[in-house]
Amino acid sequence: MFVVIMGAGRVGFLVAKMLEEDGHDVTIIEMDKARAKELSLLINGLVIEGDATDPKTLEEANIKQADAFAALTGKDDANLLACILAKHLNPKVKTSLRLGNPKNRRIFEEVTDLKRYFDFVISPEEIAAEYISRNIVTPGFDRVLFPKEGAEIVRFTIDENSEIAGKYVRDLKLPRDALMIAVYDEKGNLIIPSGDTKLPERGQVIVFAKNSILDSVKGLLERRRPDNES
Repeated sequence: MFVVIMGAGRVGFLVAKMLEEDGHDVTIIEMDKARAKELSLLINGLVIEGDATDPKTLEEANIKQADAFAALTGKDDANLLACILAKHLNPKVKTSLRLGNPKNRRIFEEVTDLKRYFDFVISPEEIAAEYISRNIVTPGFDRVLFPKEGAEIVRFTIDENSEIAGKYVRDLKLPRDALMIAVYDEKGNLIIPSGDTKLPERGQVIVFAKNSILDSVKGLLERRRPDNES
């Protein structure tokens, strides 16, 4: 893919590097002259010093040939305008909008006419805050958040003292809104589980579940055997 990125702060730069590592072509538009010069030495793609809310700058970045456009600055109003312009210049481009202020996100969601200009809306600040707060409350297990869907993918570790070790998936009686989607044995071999899958004595399980029942899932999968049974 050919991706144009507006803004090269921490978020924009990391996205650009990840895309390049995956083999995609990236062009960055950055207003700050010193930052643009620095970036030209850090990424393989083209770095343009300019304002992505100016149609001429977007055209210079070849927005009409781009597969995707991501507005990732810390200024919500500039991100909104740049995505609208990008979509106007190239109706087929997939636009990603960063919104930092939760209030702006709520306004955006209420203005239906705006949504046709954006294919993906994300607030890194909200996701980071939710991730941190959840790990303060329930530390010790890895998770991938799906804020819009109200769900998460969570990884749990199994060892010889886990009550679920050696049990069949069907016997776990997971809550209705939870699904075990993967099992890894001690050697890291992947198993796509069914009800007849026997869990290893040591390994990991991956569960997809709604936030509302995560405490129940955690209580079930992290339960320890009494000392006399270990």
